[in-house]
Amino acid sequence: MNQPSEQLTACYNIVQDKDQPLSPNTQKKYIQAILGEDCKIEKILGKNVLVFQSFEHSIILLCKCITYLGNPHPIFKKRIQIPRDWVNFAQIAEKQNYDVRFIGIYHYDNFIIFADFKKDTYLKHKCNNSAAHVYINDLYQGATSGIFTKIDKNGNEISCIASHSLKDYLNGQKSQNTLLEMFAKFNYNYNFGEWITALEAISEMHNKHWSKWKETEWAGWFLEYKFSEFSKKPEFSKIVQYTASSFKAHRQGEYDFDLWFPQEQFFGDLKASDISQKEAPGNDCKTFINCLNQYGKFWYIVYEHQTQKDSDRKFEATKWRNHFVWDNEEKHKKIFNEMSYSSRMKHSVKFVKMFIIELNRINYHEALTEFNQGRQPNGDARKIKFSINKRNIENFIVYRYQTNEK
Repeated sequence: MNQPSEQLTACYNIVQDKDQPLSPNTQKKYIQAILGEDCKIEKILGKNVLVFQSFEHSIILLCKCITYLGNPHPIFKKRIQIPRDWVNFAQIAEKQNYDVRFIGIYHYDNFIIFADFKKDTYLKHKCNNSAAHVYINDLYQGATSGIFTKIDKNGNEISCIASHSLKDYLNGQKSQNTLLEMFAKFNYNYNFGEWITALEAISEMHNKHWSKWKETEWAGWFLEYKFSEFSKKPEFSKIVQYTASSFKAHRQGEYDFDLWFPQEQFFGDLKASDISQKEAPGNDCKTFINCLNQYGKFWYIVYEHQTQKDSDRKFEATKWRNHFVWDNEEKHKKIFNEMSYSSRMKHSVKFVKMFIIELNRINYHEALTEFNQGRQPNGDARKIKFSINKRNIENFIVYRYQTNEK
């Protein structure tokens, strides 16, 4: 049953409408028109298939239309069905030096976007049919950037390609995103998979004169400190600027977010979040929406960690920190309390995952939920903030990284 779902228009707007799948013959005509004389229908292993002659070798394109899964799935989640005969065909054809691709075709009002589902993981499935999923935001990223590649939560690699980039993609052109490459380099040198103690992190921040060295939620500030130092390197300083707190770039006006990406002109925020938590804290609702409307998109860069509570370690980090702060403060405004913040203090953390979600005009309302912060100490209501629902963010992921635990 063709049920209404989200559709992406040629103007990059979202509407709710029924899918408009193309017939197999029409699919082939569209692809041949785009790829030209380098793409022909050939009979291989008894099957009439599209074959594109790339610069290096012949590529067989097995095609299916991208459609909505149906209730009760989210209306931004779509898929193609990978039949068992595709798997069998690919396994035999590749032994004859063919490069077989599983291609999804999204079509709405003559607007075409392609998705290449890297077949490796699907060839391992033993069932008769497999569903390869793709999200509306993946299609949007492909349409607006030309070529967009990501790894989904199940380890499947998916590339979404605009029609005008399909030939270049099949000829070997890859997704190129300077910002994502930069985060990959930061991740490579970050403390992933290693336990970081409060003593180590706070001491390092203090020795480097980081302004937030004495904050109780030290794990998040340690992440920001590390990224701030990384962003100062000459090769990255023109790509990203750390603009939070006292480092805020006043040229960007009232927005007090962590990161400013000057080349692409948008803001982002770094978040450290316990991996067991289902939500990560966001930002002030009104400010965030104003920023999104002004710059068109926003990135949340979320680093997830495992946590050892200090209450399980006889509060050794709490006692050490409170003494360390007291000994290194010039002015003591409060009475010394060795057990201050003891109930919430983290003894150590181990960062194991990170992901970047892009919120833009087509998807932000589905990614975030509002939560009320309660009241200020003087009784005034706090500003309403967004929180990031980590349980349902695949439609917003543009990059993810995970390390094997050490």
